[in-house]
Amino acid sequence: MGGRPCRDTERKGRVGLMGRWMGLVVLATLVVAPATRAQYFGKNKVQYRHLDFAVIATDHFDVYFYEGERAAAVDAARMAERAYARISRVFNHRYRERQPIILFASHSEFQQNNITDIGEGIGGVTEPFRHRILLPFTGSYAEFEHVLQHEIVHQFQFDVFARGRIGGSIPRLMAVNPPLWFTEGMAEYLSLGPITPWLRDAALEGGLPSLAELTYDPRYSPYRFGHALWSYIGERWGDAAVGELLQATAASGVDEGVRRILGVSVADLVDEWHDAIQRAYLPQIADLATAPRAGHLARRS
Repeated sequence: MGGRPCRDTERKGRVGLMGRWMGLVVLATLVVAPATRAQYFGKNKVQYRHLDFAVIATDHFDVYFYEGERAAAVDAARMAERAYARISRVFNHRYRERQPIILFASHSEFQQNNITDIGEGIGGVTEPFRHRILLPFTGSYAEFEHVLQHEIVHQFQFDVFARGRIGGSIPRLMAVNPPLWFTEGMAEYLSLGPITPWLRDAALEGGLPSLAELTYDPRYSPYRFGHALWSYIGERWGDAAVGELLQATAASGVDEGVRRILGVSVADLVDEWHDAIQRAYLPQIADLATAPRAGHLARRS
């Protein structure tokens, strides 16, 4: 999907899912346009060195790498298969054929790829046409594995929407147009787990987004708050419901999928999520000052 931003970028506001799902139309146009239209002066990417790729074929992935990366690529292949085993159980879905993962030795070489444009803060990307994951090695195996798992979740999402036919997801994705909190929040939840301690501050400051804000307001990160909402779903209904929701959404859209699997509307789901957060945290913070109040007291002292 649009790309898993680096951690520093997320603090400034994360990049959207290819400019939201309708951006798929633009990207599709660029991909299928005749080559002659893309070759006029000034529009080709600069290639600083030739990258001669080799491939490691695992049970479910073709892992592409180039000279100097082999040891790290072998580790990445193991990480990918480990993630596949877990995520395939959650989604109750299996790949029909191996799917591609393309590895780069650095972020600058990651940006030189000929598949899609990469911004400075993007840590990984999955494109829907051939389900290709592209990501660079970062020097941190923990962060690399997080981004890899995040992108594999997107790969599964595309494959579910495509009913196992690589490249077949575009019409259904455009028809359903799932919001970023649904897709990116799910990818964060399944790659990081239910880690949302910052919700206490959001509850104290009145910073919990409404459904409309979560869906449309860029002040509310769909990665962060979507992660929190999926954590609530996983805790209340179990991770099996996550997979069932993806399958149901691919078939009939987010609203109907949530109603069918969870038995509530999306709006009611968000309201119940807010209520659960407030019941969990407000008793603990009843005697705590808000940030502006704490700052005022500090200045007075």
